[in-house]
Amino acid sequence: MKKLILIFAFIVFNISAYSQNLIRGEYFIDSDPGFGRATGFEVALPDSDLTHAITIPYESFLGTGYHNLFVRTQDSNGNWSQTTRNFVETDVNSDMPEVIRVEYFFGDDNGFGNNSFELLEASSDNTWNFIVPFDQLPKDWSANDTLSIRVQESVNNNWSQTTLIDSLNFVMVGINDLEEKTGVSVYPNPFSNEIGISSQNEDNLRLVLYNDLGILLLDRKVGRNDKINTQHFSPGVYLIVIYTDRQKLFGSKIVKL
Repeated sequence: MKKLILIFAFIVFNISAYSQNLIRGEYFIDSDPGFGRATGFEVALPDSDLTHAITIPYESFLGTGYHNLFVRTQDSNGNWSQTTRNFVETDVNSDMPEVIRVEYFFGDDNGFGNNSFELLEASSDNTWNFIVPFDQLPKDWSANDTLSIRVQESVNNNWSQTTLIDSLNFVMVGINDLEEKTGVSVYPNPFSNEIGISSQNEDNLRLVLYNDLGILLLDRKVGRNDKINTQHFSPGVYLIVIYTDRQKLFGSKIVKL
């Protein structure tokens, strides 16, 4: 009998501290033993902006079924990050059906099979990444809104339980509201060969740019007054994402002529 842990996820979270390097982390399942008392892991190359992978033994999950997996990190000053939650399922089965697609929705559920979906590489034991096109994000999506996802298997076309992703610290705003909410001005809009970035409060911002298909085009740190060369970008609509303090993300649509 083969033990399987199915983790349904669509976003890889970058962990950022900006001013201090992250040096360690810890995880726990279902019950929080307290800061510094969970299962720890070291960060091989401490940094203020990183993505880190950890391996969790099957035996850590007590029994089959659904579990909550929690992760947090600690910086070089001893401060702990917020605790993030991931929803996982464990099972013991030698003939697990293959997962073939995932569907997702914001707000109202249109019913099984009637929401936006992505086809997946068929597998019974895998972790899948997929892109939600930014034009499907709610116009005024706030950090308290929830993304729902579920997957479908290949044998009987049954659907999994619907998972709620409630740890996305992301807000969609209009380009004219971006400066008011973040102190960061992005100009001009529409733009042609250059985007200007101006910040009132922060010296170390991170800017990410996606095209209308959700493909990452640019990911870099910018200063209080900076310029980004966009001559090689095609005309169209883009999503610009600004990372501010406390790992807060703000997104806005901009247009290249």
